[in-house]
Amino acid sequence: MVFIMDKIVFKDPILGSAFSEGIPRGSLVVFAGVPGVGKSVFIYNIVASLLKEGEKVVYTLFDEDPLNLASQLKLFNVNVDQFLEKETLILIDVFGASIPELESGLKIAATLTSIDPMECFRTIHRVIKEKGIKNQGLLVIDSLNEVILRYQPGIILDFIRNIRRLVKAYGLVCIATLHTGIPGLEQIYATIEYVSDCYVEFSFDPQLEELGIPLRRFRVKKLKGASHSLQWIPYTILRGGKISPVDLKSIVETVRSTMTKLRELTPQL
Repeated sequence: MVFIMDKIVFKDPILGSAFSEGIPRGSLVVFAGVPGVGKSVFIYNIVASLLKEGEKVVYTLFDEDPLNLASQLKLFNVNVDQFLEKETLILIDVFGASIPELESGLKIAATLTSIDPMECFRTIHRVIKEKGIKNQGLLVIDSLNEVILRYQPGIILDFIRNIRRLVKAYGLVCIATLHTGIPGLEQIYATIEYVSDCYVEFSFDPQLEELGIPLRRFRVKKLKGASHSLQWIPYTILRGGKISPVDLKSIVETVRSTMTKLRELTPQL
């Protein structure tokens, strides 16, 4: 991963092919897709690369325990305790708001007592300001669903717009995850896509999924301020969280060959 003043530019072949000119700083990026498709793995890869390059990461945990995040990042060879001590990795714990008596033992910059969107926004703003993060770094919000499932659309929209204003004012990139596929929330999803600067879709290939082949794919549907690919990019997740491209043509040929053999065998059964 390479960094220039006004953009984060990726060396990684998967991300580099999708974001050919990188992501402009000051962007609100939404990673949207059904649970289990691999959104978090992409974020862990980005976070690990940024930390190793000396950029600060503010990770806001809405639906993940800080200890689980720490264990995941360690799989990417991230010395979590060291980065927490140096305040390069900065954790805001919203997940623990429902069970405040449970302590992670990790260095936490702020622990919220509720999931109130305005309190969350003020806390994120305060932490970014106190840590002196300006024109560099990443804000992660994982995920937006905790706010979406608890509050009215107007409150949700205000929260997202405030986050967008914040990252533009401080020159950060914010990546927020959005778990889709929940019936009745289609209008909310569309609104979030509209107000975001960048919207990245993650899904399973529907045609291959019908054949029982869960092929993951993603595409950059929208990105302001930089050119990008609109193509679906198939990928797989290897051991250790490495993201690897998939040759879709070879899979299609294998499926066709298998289907041909099955048709040949059918008369014999």
